[in-house]
Amino acid sequence: MDGTGAPLQLPPLNALRSFEAAGRLGSIRAAAAELVVTPGAVSRQIRVLESWLGVPLFRHEGRTIQLTEVGARYLEAASQHLSSIAKATGQVTGRWRGDEALQLRSFTLFASNWLVPRLARFHRSQPWVELELATSSRPEDFGNFDVDAEIRPNSHLPGEGFDLDLIVSDVIVLVCSPEFKAEYHLDEPDDLRKVPGDGYLRSVASPQLWQNWLRSTEITGVDATRGPRYTDTTLTYRAAASGQGVALAPRSFVEPEIATGTLVIPFEAGGQQLDFYLLHPSHRPRRRAFSVFRNWLLSEANTSMTRPAATARRPA
Repeated sequence: MDGTGAPLQLPPLNALRSFEAAGRLGSIRAAAAELVVTPGAVSRQIRVLESWLGVPLFRHEGRTIQLTEVGARYLEAASQHLSSIAKATGQVTGRWRGDEALQLRSFTLFASNWLVPRLARFHRSQPWVELELATSSRPEDFGNFDVDAEIRPNSHLPGEGFDLDLIVSDVIVLVCSPEFKAEYHLDEPDDLRKVPGDGYLRSVASPQLWQNWLRSTEITGVDATRGPRYTDTTLTYRAAASGQGVALAPRSFVEPEIATGTLVIPFEAGGQQLDFYLLHPSHRPRRRAFSVFRNWLLSEANTSMTRPAATARRPA
């Protein structure tokens, strides 16, 4: 030999990546979701790889796939080496995420009012976890499989693709400042008709909240479609505390303002629920950091003032 060695005989790497994802997940559709391509594209790449290798890697049984004996051996080797390449690349770029890393996206309302005030306890109990928390009030920012887990309300849950854990179940209440209640004499549901159109404070993140609440309380003759809009519910009830109008909020989230007297519940009405769930992609393995955070979150939920959390695959 001349010391340079023979050139590497490598298969098409895009095809290898599609095969690894489909073999690991046991599903063409799940592999397509992870790779953000169509199932047809994954199937074509697998056929390219099988043609290049000259052997079948999967058996197709109806809509399911099963690795052949050769495919199973090849998957084991390919997964090991692709993982090593990903790790080496991450170390070079500084983006390698080990078992201690956890990326979480939460609806702003839940993060700012429930999660963040409790996070110090999590960091003290699990200091090795590197938690990165992102928040958003835009439904379109969720469900993109770009984070390890998400926290969403029951009004913004996906149809499939995620495992769900119920974290908080709360009741929606009407709130306003004491001065606003006195000005419009809000003592019973029918008194809402006295509130001017710009007094109904609305959340962009929950555009149907007023409509659903009015329906659940059977209050009629109220038009809550013209009030000012804020990016999330937190801002609506803070605007209410400043005397701008009436807002809807989860009861436990506004308890501090009610305790200090900056907000009041003018009257009790209805029982509309707002639930928050922890979501994890069904096709991904549960990394250690996620499992530890999930256990802590469920424990916190069980000791909170809201209804104890329970594991669920899908809300009713």
